[in-house]
Amino acid sequence: MLTIIFFLCTTIGFEHLLVDPVAQRVGMGYAQIGDGYNVHYNPAGLSYTVAPLYTASYCQYIGGTHFGYLGLEKNQFGVGVRYFNSGNMKKTDELGQEYGTFGVHFIDLTIGKGFFINDFGIGFSLKGLYARIDTLYSLGAGVDMGVLYLLSEPEIQLGIAVKNLGIGVKAYIEDNETFPYEVNISAMKYLPFGWIGFDLVKPALMDPGLRIGGCYTIFDNLEVKASYSTLYSSMQTGSSGLDFLAGITVGFGVNVNTFGIHYSYAPYFDLGSGHRLSLSLGG
Repeated sequence: MLTIIFFLCTTIGFEHLLVDPVAQRVGMGYAQIGDGYNVHYNPAGLSYTVAPLYTASYCQYIGGTHFGYLGLEKNQFGVGVRYFNSGNMKKTDELGQEYGTFGVHFIDLTIGKGFFINDFGIGFSLKGLYARIDTLYSLGAGVDMGVLYLLSEPEIQLGIAVKNLGIGVKAYIEDNETFPYEVNISAMKYLPFGWIGFDLVKPALMDPGLRIGGCYTIFDNLEVKASYSTLYSSMQTGSSGLDFLAGITVGFGVNVNTFGIHYSYAPYFDLGSGHRLSLSLGG
């Protein structure tokens, strides 16, 4: 109880942790396993990981910003590195006069471990974070934790993930910020032609929301995916006749033997759009 009160009463920062740079799951799927992104979404998925999986993702995001991710998972262990780069932004003084440029950079390292308790997959991960804004920098530390339960019949996977429980251990100037925690309750069902699923999510900075989506396998090596998140309804400004689509992500994947390449697109309308590309090898 005291922990909950603490996170509610402190300043939340490090918002880049809420942006998903991965194309593979089209922005949802905290009950999924087997694609090499368990330590990024739900560390409990590491319980089911044996063979090595190598992953890399890139995201071109709004405002000319960029995200990236590199991961390795093997023998119930996982390591993931994510970065954020704002590009160059103009410096201005109190009068609005320009005097150079500056950048914003974040990098975080996550190390996770999965194991079993009876039939439940359990996972924990430790997260260290470095953030730099111009000449100022901050350090943070946190944890993720999760649980997964797989039903062999009718092939349903259930998951709970609590992410980004952490705090700054070195402030930019004075006040340490907390991580933007997120709670996900997820379920997915495999079908002969793909899968469908949903996430119930409560982010620190938003009201509770729902993500729903699915994947359809067209050929053995080609699949199309789509999801919708109610969390992006605030992007509907009415300036575009299509901005009711805010929250939709669409994509496709090509898998050949142990290599996979996946792409997804998400429109943010007035703010721009998100393009994500993910590569995976192994498994």
